[in-house]
Amino acid sequence: MRAVVFSRYGDESVLELVRRPAPVPADGEVLVEVRAAGVNPVDWKHREGAVRADRPFPLGMGWDVAGVVRATVPGGPAVGEDVYGMLPLPYGGAYQELAVLPASAVAPMPDRLTYAQAAAVPLAALTAWQALEAAGARSGTRVLVHAGAGGVGHFAVQFARHLGARVSATASARNLPFLRRLGVDEPIDRAAGGGTADAAYEGAFDIVLDTVGGPVQHASWRLLRPGGTLVTLPEPVDEAHRLPGVTARRVIVTPDGEALRRIGALVDAGAVHVEVQSALPLEQAAEAHRVSREGRVRGKLVLTL
Repeated sequence: MRAVVFSRYGDESVLELVRRPAPVPADGEVLVEVRAAGVNPVDWKHREGAVRADRPFPLGMGWDVAGVVRATVPGGPAVGEDVYGMLPLPYGGAYQELAVLPASAVAPMPDRLTYAQAAAVPLAALTAWQALEAAGARSGTRVLVHAGAGGVGHFAVQFARHLGARVSATASARNLPFLRRLGVDEPIDRAAGGGTADAAYEGAFDIVLDTVGGPVQHASWRLLRPGGTLVTLPEPVDEAHRLPGVTARRVIVTPDGEALRRIGALVDAGAVHVEVQSALPLEQAAEAHRVSREGRVRGKLVLTL
């Protein structure tokens, strides 16, 4: 089978398109013929060595898949069924023609999505879903999502709105109309607040989702009311900036087929929009990493097979 791998850590030039033996599913795993694979920032962080696995090189790439079941388990999806799902971190293996996933990590693909759109969902949507769940988002809470037009962000703002929260989100000026189309109550130009939100928002939010890290996490503490919750996604909580009365935690996404079923139902009901900026062929994986690394992606990038 064709697969994108890398044999040393480095920039996107280390990616290679090679032929590898097809993977063999272990107990509890399904074999999926991959039609599309999602691209996430964790992919190039893995390639650069910031996210490491304990397996020898060459290493596979990617965690999001959408495709057709070719081998299954008792009680699992049917052979021939369209599914989407997320491989467990930290072992990549989505940028290839066949992938193995735990049966518990896949769900039926939403009817209204193409393979490319479905591959854009699992890791980013589950991250947003699990972050809001960890923060206790519910009707009436005031939620701020940093980088609301990005992969995780554009799902988070829609899930929060579905829960009945009042949603604010930061984005570049060009993406503010996009946020409004997603139902964001208060789009915030990130340039006006140094990438966060200005002093007018101090103590304004019950929940802040930091999808960016660094200075954005540091500035987010003061935006929370006493008793509020900061959820950071790309990096651990920086205790040097902690403020009293604010709860903070990091959320690391885990595969969850049942949550994907629920997310798929929202998609099919028209309650959640999936934004795909570009769908590139597998041969252009390096270009997809380069674009993702620049950090100006609206929604998601996808590789098609």
